[in-house]
Amino acid sequence: MRFSELVGNTELRQQLVRMVRAGRLGHAILFVEENGGGGFAFALALAQFVNCREQQEDDSCGVCPSCHKYQKLIHPDLHFVFPVSSSSQLSESEKKAPLSDYFLPAFRELALANPYFTEQELYDSIGIENKSGLISVHESRRIFEKLSLRAAEGEWKTMLIYLPEKMNLDAANKLLKLLEEPPAGTLFLLVSHQPERLLPTIRSRCQAIALKPLSREERRLIAGGRDSDNAEYREIAKSLLEAGLAKHIIDTFPQWEMLADLGREKQREWCLYMEQYIRKIYLVARGLDALADLSETEEATIRGFAARIKPSFYEKAFTAVEAALSAVGSNVNPKLTFCDLSNRLLLAL
Repeated sequence: MRFSELVGNTELRQQLVRMVRAGRLGHAILFVEENGGGGFAFALALAQFVNCREQQEDDSCGVCPSCHKYQKLIHPDLHFVFPVSSSSQLSESEKKAPLSDYFLPAFRELALANPYFTEQELYDSIGIENKSGLISVHESRRIFEKLSLRAAEGEWKTMLIYLPEKMNLDAANKLLKLLEEPPAGTLFLLVSHQPERLLPTIRSRCQAIALKPLSREERRLIAGGRDSDNAEYREIAKSLLEAGLAKHIIDTFPQWEMLADLGREKQREWCLYMEQYIRKIYLVARGLDALADLSETEEATIRGFAARIKPSFYEKAFTAVEAALSAVGSNVNPKLTFCDLSNRLLLAL
């Protein structure tokens, strides 16, 4: 992927080029993004640029043999690690210790079609829709094996790790050793949604680069002009608030039951969506419409809620959703979690 193909964060593209030109590119870069915010795409573009044989002033050439292989994600010096789990697609021996390599064909297909993919889209594509992925110690051993070899073609061996916060403690400690004493010519590119969950010692050995959130227009551009808002999540959020305002507790049952039936990652994703949904209502209620960044499909509903919801609701609602998010991460029974959330929202309204 070339820098010119990226969407958003124009200043960051220029900054990365200057870092490479000035020899100030560290051996480990930590891209911090919102879910689906472009960190993976930026990491790919940087990896292609540093190994391009015919670099242009501010971009990779896109035509040399190295660029051709990077654009197909098949360069022998480009390695991927991402959260995985056991799947029916794997053999019995592979299920015991699933590795990213077992899912590479599906991963490449996803990344080539949409390098701005979300965590849940990754899990859907590799067939673990209702599970939460993990980067295990078995994966970290594979990283050691790959990086112990000399670069096959390029100047840099690139290890691109998507969601390093999904590493268990043993895997994280092994990665730390590599970051402390990196093999020569190795570039680590980490793409994280929750860098605070990484070991502080890992964060301290990386150059952290935070991507600005994509605007609604930029997300529409990525989605091919379509509204990228999640209709299923939006409908559940809307129905819960409508039932709460009407004080019809029975009407909340179908909504929290649907949430309970989702996989854990989709439950987490919905909680984050709900926080943003409530934030938009709050901003409109305060007259800060421009900051709310409303889509056409949600504008009328958001404005309706903003006119009807009392000011005391917002703090209570955010606290309730954060509690549900924590419960999802702690494997609390999902029916209890979302029944409780629905009740809290109703009482707050």
